[in-house]
Amino acid sequence: MKEAEADGNEAVAVKSKLIDGAGKALQEEGKAAAKSASKGIGDVIKGINSGMSESINTSKVISDPAFKTSFEECKAEKIYASDNDKQKKVTIYLIAKKDFKGDILLKAFDADKKEIGRSKLEVSIKKDDAKYVDFSFDERTHLLQTEYFTIK
Repeated sequence: MKEAEADGNEAVAVKSKLIDGAGKALQEEGKAAAKSASKGIGDVIKGINSGMSESINTSKVISDPAFKTSFEECKAEKIYASDNDKQKKVTIYLIAKKDFKGDILLKAFDADKKEIGRSKLEVSIKKDDAKYVDFSFDERTHLLQTEYFTIK
């Protein structure tokens, strides 16, 4: 009977040591695993936020051939009106290939290729200069629905 008790105590001691060892390993390795997993999750969330922001706030700009002779390709960033400022804006970064002085017309189109807004702006820029220009749109223009812009 004492032999069975000794065997039982030994089995419990071995299992206890295994559990203790596993606990220590989890404490050390678990921290590294949790840190790695949380970094990965953080990167995914950053990517989602960046992608959402980019997809909501930026749109493709299709340039008219005449526009391309004066300017590099550009991208549009939509700026939504605040409660105080009812104007919605689209910012374009222009890089001039040559001197330009005149009107630029920006049109907004939805997914059905229907025009949903337009804005004209007088621009003056010298060759090799670059600047941001803001096109103002009526507060009723649904910029969130804009699939792309055309510029000329």
